[in-house]
Amino acid sequence: MKKKKNKKNIKKQRQIDVTKEDVRCCDELIVGDEEINATYELWFDVDAYFGTDTRDDDSSWINFYTEWHPKTDDVTAYYVIDMIENPEEHEWPLTEKEKEFFREKMETFCQQADNCSLLELWKRYNS
Repeated sequence: MKKKKNKKNIKKQRQIDVTKEDVRCCDELIVGDEEINATYELWFDVDAYFGTDTRDDDSSWINFYTEWHPKTDDVTAYYVIDMIENPEEHEWPLTEKEKEFFREKMETFCQQADNCSLLELWKRYNS
């Protein structure tokens, strides 16, 4: 599935500060050649953050992911609107504050789950 750029109305996006919300890494970190991927549980109004409209549709929900890129020490994000038909994947540009927030979430989760840093985990799989 190709990631689409999120072209929704900016005013509808980020009506809340995600760094002050209940955000939890879940599952496991997925290590690739160029990145480490994390999946999140978002326990807040995702429609207010992403500018989406899934609240009243029981057949739609949002999955959110970040990727840490060790070569640049950058964090990127995307979300998927899962629907029974035609899921949509969208790139999600993070602010610098959000990048730091999600990098810290990933680092903490890595320390708890794998007893090492993100960089150590990536090197373990890519050496």
